[in-house]
Amino acid sequence: MQMKRFALKKRLLQYSAAVTGLLVTFCSGLHFGWTSPYLPVLLGEDSPIPITAEESSWVGNMYLLGGVSGSLLLSVIGRLIGRKTLLLWSSVPFCVSWLVIAFATTLLELLTGRYIAGFCEGVAFPILVIYLSEISDDEIRGMLCSAITVSLYLGVMVINVIGTYMTIKMVSLVCLAIPILLFVLFFWMPESPNYLLMKGKHEEARQSFIALKGSEDADRKLDVVANAIQQESLNKAFISILKRMNHRKLLTLVGLRATQQFSGVVPFNIYAQTVFMESDAFVSPLLGVVIFYAVQIVFSVLSSLLVDKLGRKPLLIASLIGAICTLLSGGSFFYLRDVTKLDTSLVAFLPALILIAFTFSYSVGLQTMPTFMAAELFPTNLKAHASSIGAVLFYGLGTVSTKYFQFTKDNYGLFVPFWSFAVCCTIGLVVLVIFMPETKNKTLEDIQIELSQGHPHRSCDQKP
Repeated sequence: MQMKRFALKKRLLQYSAAVTGLLVTFCSGLHFGWTSPYLPVLLGEDSPIPITAEESSWVGNMYLLGGVSGSLLLSVIGRLIGRKTLLLWSSVPFCVSWLVIAFATTLLELLTGRYIAGFCEGVAFPILVIYLSEISDDEIRGMLCSAITVSLYLGVMVINVIGTYMTIKMVSLVCLAIPILLFVLFFWMPESPNYLLMKGKHEEARQSFIALKGSEDADRKLDVVANAIQQESLNKAFISILKRMNHRKLLTLVGLRATQQFSGVVPFNIYAQTVFMESDAFVSPLLGVVIFYAVQIVFSVLSSLLVDKLGRKPLLIASLIGAICTLLSGGSFFYLRDVTKLDTSLVAFLPALILIAFTFSYSVGLQTMPTFMAAELFPTNLKAHASSIGAVLFYGLGTVSTKYFQFTKDNYGLFVPFWSFAVCCTIGLVVLVIFMPETKNKTLEDIQIELSQGHPHRSCDQKP
């Protein structure tokens, strides 16, 4: 118990920086889940901004387009502006987005607010992952980075609940408090020592490192980081990410994001009520959605607590196997019901159970790992570029998978997207088992040494 208290006290600033920084993803979750309670309002008879069904799709997609734009900008400014600075000032466009949405009277104004929010998330979300990975100790790095997803879906849950009782204007003004709180609290947090070293600010980096991790052996540890950054500085251009030495890292990054998005999680989030409606009276669509998000939050927390104990790879493999089984089961149910016309009335509750089981499996590993692996796999000078690629894949592939789900569901039946996503997860499982390295309990510098020396099967607890 005393050891735990000592570790908590020693890492108090790390936890404080993480908690305040996570307000970024909480705010993103509020925007991400905003369409769930308010699209029906906009499409209703008493809509404050009357829109058509076709126009309503732009309300959701504009946020994703903003995310792509912000992610592309990150690859340009990620090395020029500090991690803390980007996170701190992301509060300003978040405030602007809520104000624009609150006072919007036309569709164009509403879309502008959504675009600004998505753009801000596209910049801030990946940089938060980098920041947390660089300020945290190896033993808690996975937990803190995994908490990003927990914070995101907590925001989605909150907007779904309060959105039931508040108008668009009222909820926007309430949510405006979150980015303001972010600015006030995060202002006092330190900059990443890695970034300061990359900019040649050695004394500032030393002070930041000691504040975050203590003075014990600080100079030697900083020298290790500085030497690694100096060696990496020769490969700071974006084109360097395509070099042969980075092929395995890049394939892992692309494989993680592609598998995550083509597991069907984005369309399942968007069309959750539609799937729950297939379960007849087992649960109401609204209650089903609440359970859906609650499961994501609970098991994301569990994943964040286990990731530094069990490792990244075992959790991810278990997550994918579970997702494949539930997707195959869901596809089989809809095939038997819709194609063979088999009487499934006695098991009409299965779609709801299958979706909840999928959410459980997905949340254990596939939800959290792709979020922070770019920050672990790539060196300091390429992290912004890698995170930008990962974010573009997240928003781009999420849009593609959503359109695919909608098209196949409407034209062929729900069994087609379920089975298709199962095939994608199977391919992803094979790729990731072969190429993804285990990074549990390793320093960021040790990971680079291992990958550059080509030791993919070194024990996860062994130091080079």
